[in-house]
Amino acid sequence: MKNKYVVAISFMILAIISLTIHASNSKVGADGFLEEPFFFLVPISYVLFFSGIAVLLFGFITSKLRKSNR
Repeated sequence: MKNKYVVAISFMILAIISLTIHASNSKVGADGFLEEPFFFLVPISYVLFFSGIAVLLFGFITSKLRKSNR
């Protein structure tokens, strides 16, 4: 597997892990409010996921441009 794909997949795996941590620690309190101690992981997971997609697209586009220039 090429290094550019490893970076993109790593970003996406980290996004899935952070969403899993967020979802597993959410609970409803005695007063009926939802308690989410790791809510900050939601925007972080979005950034990681879209970064993975951006790296993947960048690698794909640059490889296609290199092949067309040959």
